[in-house]
Amino acid sequence: MLRVIFVGCGRVGTTLAMTLVTLGHDVLCGLTPRPNSPSAGQFKRATGTDVFLLTSDEAIRQTEHADVIFITTPDKAVTETAQTLCDLGMVHAGQTVIHTSGSLGSDALFPVKAQDALTLSLHPLQTIASATAGRATLDGIYCTLEGDPSALEIGMSLVYSWGGIPVEISPSLRPQYHAAAVLASNAVVALAAVASELSGIPQGLSALLPLMKGAVRNLETLGLPSALTGPIERGDLATVQAHVKALEHNPTAKSVYTALGRATADVAVAKGTLSPAMRQKFTDLFSDTVNKES
Repeated sequence: MLRVIFVGCGRVGTTLAMTLVTLGHDVLCGLTPRPNSPSAGQFKRATGTDVFLLTSDEAIRQTEHADVIFITTPDKAVTETAQTLCDLGMVHAGQTVIHTSGSLGSDALFPVKAQDALTLSLHPLQTIASATAGRATLDGIYCTLEGDPSALEIGMSLVYSWGGIPVEISPSLRPQYHAAAVLASNAVVALAAVASELSGIPQGLSALLPLMKGAVRNLETLGLPSALTGPIERGDLATVQAHVKALEHNPTAKSVYTALGRATADVAVAKGTLSPAMRQKFTDLFSDTVNKES
């Protein structure tokens, strides 16, 4: 059993804290600059533990008993938070300090190294839109880890315990890895918004969701590049030309369409259904479109 403190009581922190409570770990408390905020209240209700002001005497006392300190703040606050913990004497030799940022390596926690603490970055490759789902949100999810060897052992053990799949990652790959995660998650929501508006029908999103789910099912069952369908995959240049023309009134949709069109052509070539010569025709079409806009 680990004794754990969470600094940051948002969706990620609450989800992880709930999960650790379920697994029998001792979540001592949550710490935050805003202990009276709605998110702090939700953390308390979800975990059955107290939330204290980060800089309070009680917070300092609680950290003396912690084996692990999770920093689940926004990315931009990770290093600053680590420094604050050190300045207040809240980090002790032998403790493991973990942040959950996808874009930052464990070196973002460099202030705690001076206290002989271990550091780890642990990022669940999952969208956490709600803090109340708990362990179910993390079951079967890949989690990337990087840090000190002993901290890695702790992190991997935790990930395995909640049914996750741990993957070690080089710190130099963190930015592009996180960009990939953003494309696979946040960008899908943005793409749905663009497509819904473009569809011209009141039921835009409702009508498109089965199509989107079908594409995901194809990815799950067929993988890449076999899951690809559509006019570019078929080499239907005339249809795509008509699409580009129809998007003249919508610069955002046109820009998204042409950028993804080039990527789609590459996948179609990899699938073997589009020749390199035909890909060049699509590339020329999309390049001409960009040049006309510039």
